[in-house]
Amino acid sequence: MQRRLAEPRLERVDDGIHAWLQLPGDWGESNSGLIAGDGASLLVDTLWDEALTRRMLDAIAPLVASAPIRTVVNTHSDGDHWWGNAVAPADAEIVTSEAAAKIMREADKRELVRFKRLAATLARLPGRAGAFGGYVGEMLGPFRFDEVTLRRPTRTFAGEERLDVGGREVRLIQVGPAHTPGDLIVHVPDARVVFAADVLFVGGTPVIWAGPVGRWQAALDTLLGLDADVYVPGHGPLCGRAEIEALREYWAWLEPAVAERHAAGKSAWDTAQDLARSPEFTSAPWRSWLNPERLVINATTIQRNLAGEPPSTSPVATIRLFARVAALSRSLPDPGGGAPAAGAG
Repeated sequence: MQRRLAEPRLERVDDGIHAWLQLPGDWGESNSGLIAGDGASLLVDTLWDEALTRRMLDAIAPLVASAPIRTVVNTHSDGDHWWGNAVAPADAEIVTSEAAAKIMREADKRELVRFKRLAATLARLPGRAGAFGGYVGEMLGPFRFDEVTLRRPTRTFAGEERLDVGGREVRLIQVGPAHTPGDLIVHVPDARVVFAADVLFVGGTPVIWAGPVGRWQAALDTLLGLDADVYVPGHGPLCGRAEIEALREYWAWLEPAVAERHAAGKSAWDTAQDLARSPEFTSAPWRSWLNPERLVINATTIQRNLAGEPPSTSPVATIRLFARVAALSRSLPDPGGGAPAAGAG
């Protein structure tokens, strides 16, 4: 059965600042945001396809009637934060970090379209192939990638950039590599609000594609060091400092636990299975977060960084990785104490 996305909602954060929330924040359920000044607005991220982005733009239309969107900021290179760019205002400048733009220039939607079709085919089969197909099919099913036209950023920066949005100061701060090579956050000082993008997951297990973990921890320290009261995560509900600290604790537990098993010669897959059944995991708050099976991805990236190896982005490597994610999802006990969850497969 294809996953159905929950109804998104537009939430006022402060005067002239709104968050577009796709909850609970599962795969592809990313958040976006609007920062309005006097006669001009800035959009933080678009969504994973054009239909979802168009729906968001329709919802915020009354808010930008007298303050048109002049700038779009893409916080990083994952498609669920920029593949809707094509339906943003045609005259808007699109800004991202240099590191993110490098990856975005090489993006090819056809790879994901093929991946989705492969999953649909395999989902009809029994065993591990069917489990993999079911998991990936449910993950990607709600999104219309075949209708996407990739519209890439028109301006890049490195380090920090200050923008004037209708007389309102907006700071873009590069904090990657962390989740991805080019992560950035958006700080609105006068409102004490930060759009933290995917260096902050709330209620969901984070995914580390780039790392190292130390850089992600430094990014969280940057969030905590800003004069802010409200944080808009890349996935999940609005939050405060406590949720940032909870994510710090997850990484503080996971990295040394993976490093210990890596030193003992365990593979990333064996490490993820071992950790998923450890008392440190099963009794921790993050066991109840969405997608705990992302342990496989996180262990793989941490071990790769420890070994000094480049990321493996081949289609075969991606299929193998998500086959293991699907397998762990199916085998994890229900957080409530029941039998292993059926997972997406």
